[in-house]
Amino acid sequence: MLAPEEKVTPGIASDVIRVTGGVASSVDLAEAQEVHLQPVEQSTGHRCRKCQTEIPIGKLQCPVCAYNPQLSQHFDPLELDEFDGAMGFQRFLMKHTSNNDPSNLVLWLRIFLVFVLAVYMVTARDLTSMILSVAIIASYVGYVAIYGTEVRFHEGRSIVPRVVLLSNRLSGWQGIAKSPKNDGAVITKRGGIFGDEQLALIDKIEALEILDIPGTQITDMGIAYLQSFPNLKAVVVQECKVSSNALDALQKYNRAVMIWR
Repeated sequence: MLAPEEKVTPGIASDVIRVTGGVASSVDLAEAQEVHLQPVEQSTGHRCRKCQTEIPIGKLQCPVCAYNPQLSQHFDPLELDEFDGAMGFQRFLMKHTSNNDPSNLVLWLRIFLVFVLAVYMVTARDLTSMILSVAIIASYVGYVAIYGTEVRFHEGRSIVPRVVLLSNRLSGWQGIAKSPKNDGAVITKRGGIFGDEQLALIDKIEALEILDIPGTQITDMGIAYLQSFPNLKAVVVQECKVSSNALDALQKYNRAVMIWR
């Protein structure tokens, strides 16, 4: 922003001409004012009274200690979380379903499956169709009991996270990344020598949103370093030698990130 700066130049005997109503009159230049433009410093926010961390403009509380200077009290971040502290894939589904309730989506998927099976059994009444329908139902029940558990869902190994991964890879991660076409927003590596050292060489940490590196040499140290990437939304580390403890720590630090293990 630029603002005018008034400056008086005294002690100069030269005159300037002022025209008023078509009549020219001389004015001492000492009475004239020079106008310059100078930059005006803009405030980037204010500091927290508790920990002295800068609170960005538009934020109501300190990003470090959760102190609200307007109300003079601390708030638990979970109390202000519209997704009730949900993490990873659960948070993603809540964000993309009505009323933040993914259970409705799962319910409608099951109803649709039952409807398709019912139509198939009615239209094809032979023994082969009946056996095939029973086999499909048994397979689905087995999947729910074994592969559809909450643990496998959290780890990105159930069918819903796998479908999300496949669809986003095909679409260039447009369903997850905010700006997938920006330079440094998406990093994709398949195996090879990509590891902690290559991760440390990334200079645009604020630009990175997607890290798709299955089968690479990244370790727990590299996973811990990912906590410094503020806009990270998806991490694919399938077939990588990283521990569940390191991935769980990253998940707790960044609740919005989805991790395929």
